[in-house]
This record gives sequence, structure tokens and C-alpha cells, in this order.
Amino acid sequence: MPLKAMSQIEDDEAVRFINRYFELQSNGRPLYTGSRFETFAGGGDVVEPNRITPADLIAVSMLAVHVPGQAALGITETLEKTIEAKLSQIPVEAKLEEITQSEYEQYLGSKESPAHELWELLRQRSDKWNVGPTTTSKILARKRPYLIPVYDSIVRKQSGLPHSGPQWERWFHAFSAMEENGLAEKLRSIREVSGQVHLSLLRVLDIVLWMKGSGYAKVVETVGDEEESV
Repeated sequence: MPLKAMSQIEDDEAVRFINRYFELQSNGRPLYTGSRFETFAGGGDVVEPNRITPADLIAVSMLAVHVPGQAALGITETLEKTIEAKLSQIPVEAKLEEITQSEYEQYLGSKESPAHELWELLRQRSDKWNVGPTTTSKILARKRPYLIPVYDSIVRKQSGLPHSGPQWERWFHAFSAMEENGLAEKLRSIREVSGQVHLSLLRVLDIVLWMKGSGYAKVVETVGDEEESV
């Protein structure tokens, strides 16, 4: 899991990954558009934290997936009030490395939790609109970057996840023990040395694992993503 994956990456290498990820091209635009995911248009957890806005969907595209038109309309119009009600139940300040077991269950662990209900709502399993686990995770991570991890095929392989189903529970257990196992200190050090102090520890881990797994390669941008049965 995360600790094992990170233990195989030296701190200096991880810092290089972060620095590379935030490099600018000679034209002034970012080398990796994902470097603007958190901060674009003021940040999804700062500006209208309880609504999924068009700016949030643009931010998601910076992580190489584009929300299909039907889904974009449903999320920003038809389901707007339902989404707002669910997001308002998840504290913006909640951090995966700090919440208790009961808070984990309350916010995202149980099937009745607002995060789980949002996950299912965005997936639209009974009336599919081509939003799978990768796109869903990126939308939710934009709104609660300190609590909900990004999920994609590269991070899945790097962290040894079989699929998206158990991801939150496994990340929670890894993060709840991170002070004891040294992962928190490692991630904080990487964040500080790289100078990207605005990043959550979750996102530091995500970027490092993604850069390691992708070999610095750019990914092909897609509209929607593959479905999983879980």
C-alpha cells in the first residue's frame, strides 16, 4: 500500500518528481496541467466549496479527463441542490490523516455517508453518463483535497489497489497510522523541500506515485473513463 510504495522512493527522488510536475514551459504554461488542479479559479475547496461549478469541471480536465456534456449539465444544473446538500455535510477542513474512525465512517466510510452517496450520484449507474471511478474521484478530490484521494490506473498499480472499491478504507488506515510509520514526516518533508506548501499530504503522495508510475510521460486526455463494477 502507500507506505510500501513510498518506501521504495527516496526523498530526493520524490522532491524531483514534485519539482518537475510544477515546472513551467518557455511559453509560461505549466508542463503538467495537473499542477493547476488545486489552485485553478481560486480552488474548489475555497470558492463555493459546497457546489461543483463549471470551474471545478475545467480543473478536472487538467488531470487529463473531461466530464462528458450530459454529466456536466446534470452536475451543475439538475443535481446541483442534491450535490450541495451532500457536500455541506463534509467539513472542508477535515484531513484524512487527522480524522477518527467514527469521523471516517460519518464522512465517507459508510454507505450512508455523504461522500459515498456523492460517489454513487456522480457515477449514475442506472442512467450512465460515462463518469467512472477516475473522473468521480477527481471531481471529489477537487472539492475536498485533504480528505478524498485521486484514483486512476497509475496510482492503483503503484499502491497495489485491486480496484476503486476498497480505496478509501485502505487510504484511511494507511493515513491514520502515518505518524507512527513515518509516512507523515516523509510527505511533509517532501512538501516543504519542494516548496509546494499548498498541497495536501494526499496530493503529495498522489503526485509522487503518479510521476513514478508514469515515468514522467504525459497522458492522453480522455472524455469520461472506464466503468468498474464496484
